[in-house]
Amino acid sequence: MDKQLSNIIVDYIKSQARNKIIFHSQDLSELESINIGLRISESIYNLIEPGRIPMRISIELDRILNAAISNHDLFREYLSINNLGVLFEPALKIDFNRILDSYSQNNVLFVKWKGEIDADNIYFLTKENGIKINIKNLSHIVI
Repeated sequence: MDKQLSNIIVDYIKSQARNKIIFHSQDLSELESINIGLRISESIYNLIEPGRIPMRISIELDRILNAAISNHDLFREYLSINNLGVLFEPALKIDFNRILDSYSQNNVLFVKWKGEIDADNIYFLTKENGIKINIKNLSHIVI
């Protein structure tokens, strides 16, 4: 990561924002990132009992995310996530806004986002055919 980009991130982290969310589309090689799709798929595969899958996946997701919180010299405690498509599976009933909000209050949350982004919304896939997620009330930057 170049120094200018690091400085932008550090300045944002120092702000008094309630949330600290950084959306990015490129790999940030110096951060350990968790592949959510892979980890949730493994969790679903390992479920022995088929009942209450949404509740059990929600608990497992929180466990995965909490375990993935890391430390960085400049960015302090952070969580970096990628491959988020599974979180939008209707059958899993995952509240993506809750994840963004709760994991960005005490940590910096880096989200590798392949969809589109505008001032108040992110779109899983595209604006025309994707899922619209309102992020107006979540402090964030796009790098």
